[in-house]
This record gives sequence, C-alpha cells and structure tokens, in this order.
Amino acid sequence: PSSTAKRLPLACRAASFPMLRRCRGRSSSAALGLCLLACAPSSVEAAGRHPWPAAPSSDAPALRGSDGGGRLTFPAVASDGRLSETEATLPEEISAPGWEQWVFCADDHMQCECRGMIRWGAPGHWRKVHPVIDVPTVCSVAELGDPDPSVAYGKHCECAVQRGSRTWYKLSPAVLPEEDSSKPIVSCAKARAAAAHPRAEKADEALWTALCAFCGGEGRDALPRAGSLALAPSAMEDIMQVWLDPRFRKNYEDAYDGRGWVERAWVNYVGNCAEGGKYDRMMTQLLRSVHAFSKEPIVVVHFGMVPPSSWDPKVFPQLVLLHARPLPQTDKWRSFNFNKYRSMLLAKVRVGIELDADEFLAPGADAMFARTAAEVTEDYPFPILPVHFLPDIGPNKSNGIWWPRYCHDDGSCPKQTMRWGHAHPTWTFHALPWLGKWLRRYLRDEVLPPREGFAHSELRVAAVPEDEDLLNLALWEDGATKQWCKFETPDPRDFDFFLAGSDDGIVDIVPDPRFYPHGAPLVFYSAHHAIEPEASKRYLDKLEERQRIGNLPAPITYKGSYYRNGEELRKAHSDVRCLI
Repeated sequence: PSSTAKRLPLACRAASFPMLRRCRGRSSSAALGLCLLACAPSSVEAAGRHPWPAAPSSDAPALRGSDGGGRLTFPAVASDGRLSETEATLPEEISAPGWEQWVFCADDHMQCECRGMIRWGAPGHWRKVHPVIDVPTVCSVAELGDPDPSVAYGKHCECAVQRGSRTWYKLSPAVLPEEDSSKPIVSCAKARAAAAHPRAEKADEALWTALCAFCGGEGRDALPRAGSLALAPSAMEDIMQVWLDPRFRKNYEDAYDGRGWVERAWVNYVGNCAEGGKYDRMMTQLLRSVHAFSKEPIVVVHFGMVPPSSWDPKVFPQLVLLHARPLPQTDKWRSFNFNKYRSMLLAKVRVGIELDADEFLAPGADAMFARTAAEVTEDYPFPILPVHFLPDIGPNKSNGIWWPRYCHDDGSCPKQTMRWGHAHPTWTFHALPWLGKWLRRYLRDEVLPPREGFAHSELRVAAVPEDEDLLNLALWEDGATKQWCKFETPDPRDFDFFLAGSDDGIVDIVPDPRFYPHGAPLVFYSAHHAIEPEASKRYLDKLEERQRIGNLPAPITYKGSYYRNGEELRKAHSDVRCLI
C-alpha cells in the first residue's frame, strides 16, 4: 500500500491514508486502486487541492455540507447563478502532515470555538494557545496576553482545522482561502453584471450604485480623498461578497426569485455563536418567533467560522443562512455592528426589517413590511428607525464628536432633524445607495467639511464609533424626517402587562420637549433586550397560546388605550408624529 500511495497525486495521497486501512489485503495494486476509487471522493485531481468532488460547472468549486452521516451533499453555484448538486462519501479525519489549515475564527474581544490549536495575534506575531475543550476561548489581550505590543490593531484568533475533517466540511466558505472556497452568490462582478443586464430591474441598479465605490466602479476617482485609516481598495471589494450555506439551498430557492432577490425578509447579522451557548440559544428563540408569527423568511448573515448545528434548514424552513468575511481590523478597531450595513446590502432584500440577536417577534409584526414599502420610496430613499426610548441622547448627555456639526454651544440643535433613533432599521432597495454611501464614507475614512455657522463642525466619519451613531447623524445630515413609533419594546418584561391586558404597567415612550412633548406610542411587534433565552421561551409560549385561542390585545398602546393599527391611532391622536 505505501508504494502504491507514492504513485498517487499529492491530493489523493493525503486523502488516501485512512482509506488504505479499509482496503488493506487487496491482492494487487490494481485491486487496491479500484478499492480506493470506490472509497474516495471522485475527481480528486479535477477538484485541485480539495479531497471532494468538483462541481458540475468548471468555474464553480463545490461548497461543503454534510447530512450528518457518511454521505455528503454538495450544492454548487454555477456561473449563471443556478444551483446544482453532487454527492460523495465522507472520508475519515485526514491527519497527514501538511494538511492543516489555519482559518479565521474570531476578532479581538470575541469568542473562538475551536477543537484544534488556536493562534492569537496578527500575521508575523502569533502566540499559540491550547483551547479548553467545549469552552470557547475569549480572544483578547486580557485573556491570552499580548504577542506583540507594537501591533495595536488587527489581532484575532485563527483555528487549525484538518482538511477533510468533519469540521472542515462545516466551515463557512467565507473564511477559507480563495482556492478552497466556492463561488459567492453576491460579489462586485455579479452586481455589476446584473445592473448591466438588458432586463435589469431597479433593485439591481440600486445595489450596483451602492457597491460601485467598493468595486472600483465608475466615478471612484471623483470620490473625496480617503484618509489614513481607509481600507485598501482590494479589501473594500473583498468584503462585498456573500456565500450561501450549502445546507440551505432549498430554503434559498423557496425564498428568492430567479433574479436572486427576496421580496420581503427579516435580516439578522451574527458572529460566532458557540454551540449550545447563550447566543446560540438566543438565536434559536429569535428563529422560533419568526416561524411562529411571520409569513416572511429571515436571512441570517453569519460572520463567524462555523454556524451552530441547531440552525437546521428543516427545523427552520424560513431561514436562509449566508456567510460573509469578517470586517478587517487592520490600522483601526471597527465595531462588529457595522456588519449590519453589509448585511442590509448583501441580503438582496427588496423590503427588509433588521432584527438583532437579542430580539424576538410577536404577532402582527408583518404589518411593518407594507408600511415600510409605502414610506421608503424613490422620493424618500432613506431607511427608517424607530424612536429611541431614551429621551435625552443629545449634546448635554452624550460625548459624541458629531454634536458640534448639528448643535450650537447653547444646546440648540437646528440641524438635528429627528429624535435619536434606535438602530433597528427598515428599508427598501431604494435606500441601498444611501447605505452604501455612508458605509463607504466610514471605511474610506472620509471627512465631512465644516458647516457654515457651526464651530468645530468638521467630522471624520471613521471616528464615529458605532452603527447607531452613524445611522442617526447620517439621516440628519441628509435631512431625513420619518421615524417609526417604538415597534420593539425596550424589554421583554413589558409583555407581562401586555399579556395581562392591563394598562397599569405599560408606559408610553418618554417625552422630550422638541419632538415628542407628549411621548410616543409603544407597539408590541417585537421585544428588544431579550438576553435571557429561557425567559424568551416562556414569553413565546404564552404568545403562541394566546394567538391560538385568539384573545391577544391590540398591539399599539398610547395614553392608556389599545389600537389595532396606525389608522385607529391617528383618529384618536392626530398629533402623533411617529409612523406606524
């Protein structure tokens, strides 16, 4: 057997060691070769370095997936965007020397769940770590030490994964080297081609307008000067890709049309979720609530290494799981929450509503899709945020560097067009160019010039720390005026009073002197700050039972009364400024 193995191609040799044990005892090299062909995935050489079959299309390497047994199914995306499928038999763990691959696992201050060796640091400055089995590793200087204090940014964890192992087949294609990955379903090239197609629709054109500055498109030379913290052009293009998880091919086909768009969907973004950990259990309750109370799909864009096995396409048929690469942290720390913008762009949703991992839906929430479609139009191409429950986010209570651009020294803020909004946006494809513009300004480190009449009003966009900060100031900058009533409760415990049908504990959103002097309505379409999965489960159990027997209260509350919809609310309170 060893002499036969030496005559095999390198990729086949590495894949064949465990199979040689199965085929031991064959009477000849020819018999051994036939046995190996029967045991091993076919077309090893055609797949390059992959120990699995090539995709049917020569320009579409296979994705990885497993049905949980020894049989593998590989959906593949062809160049024309169609999905196809092939199968192979999963070999045992490949442990041949040289077949270990380092893959991205987690950014600084995030958790890495890895059963192999972990290395922590940055290229050229690594420290290897032996993980504790079944305990996620926190990737931070405080936990793992500093491999090189001279490297200020870009530290992260990578995980050593054996090629061909079961973990290898579960990896997000977004974290693999390009030669090992599959074709993305969204990329600069695909967005450019779709917009140039003779049958391109407005959504295709809007997406390309949003992405062209990331993709070396027309007009890039006319952009404002990029700052010293700007991402490299290659990195800008690299982050505008998204891959379909192979297990979710059918769910994708059920939700998306032939142009690669979904009409209406909830959109969530998430990083690593340790198997069985708190975030995995929070996401499970969120997914459960969408399936219980919505007819629309939920698109989850995953920025981690391996998604939890609990995200099962058969258990959650409305779930479409996509994968994207992490946001680069070189030269500057960038909040993970800016991936929210990327998710909204790359999900290809014509009408979308963003859901955070610490939320769950309640009955009636689908009403927000029609309202969003009616309000975010070609004439009003901005996302809409719900009013924040905190009334005093302003220059006197916040140290935000942006306030001098919108406010005077006396505390008046004539350029602030709305009360501070909560970062749970709704949008249509008409808002995609706006999202692309502001994400571009942030990642290119552009500077907004001084504003006449406002001292110290020049603003470096990359210095804005969080996604919610940028959403608010960007909407003010462009003169946006629409805001939703608070359609997600500040805390799940508000549902105790709602389910009791009592107004004793339900309070309106706190007033502010300028925008909502009488407060704002609270709407029970979803719950925010749902950080205790067991508590969320209890609330969802009650909501499902009350929906089944048909005695839920009307979802909109204001001034001690309940209203079924925005029309009823406005008949009773015509002065309410927020939309619902």
